Amino acid sequence: MQSQLEMRTESRNIHDALDLSESRAYDCALDILGCYKLTGNFHVDLQIVLKDLGVLDKITYEIEPKAPLSDCRHVVFRPNGSVHMDRFCEITRSIKGRIGYDAKLPWWVRLFR
Repeated sequence: MQSQLEMRTESRNIHDALDLSESRAYDCALDILGCYKLTGNFHVDLQIVLKDLGVLDKITYEIEPKAPLSDCRHVVFRPNGSVHMDRFCEITRSIKGRIGYDAKLPWWVRLFR
């Protein structure tokens, strides 16, 4: 049987990296807040979306540097504390569904999402 310390160490190694869309995060944050304009800061927009999903206390995340002229942001998510793997997968699926980057669509289609 594993000790609590061993399980915590293993949970730190669990992560999921998602490509998220800056423009979809911005639009989603606008919708959540009922605003017509925000600053366009991806970090703030992502926090608004995560808070709305009710998962800010269940995960940690690291936003990797952005490529110039790109709408795609690579974000690594990790579960906090005792978040079960099934719940963590559900959280990341929900985030991806809401603001995931879809590279298959032409850039001009993504502008109007």
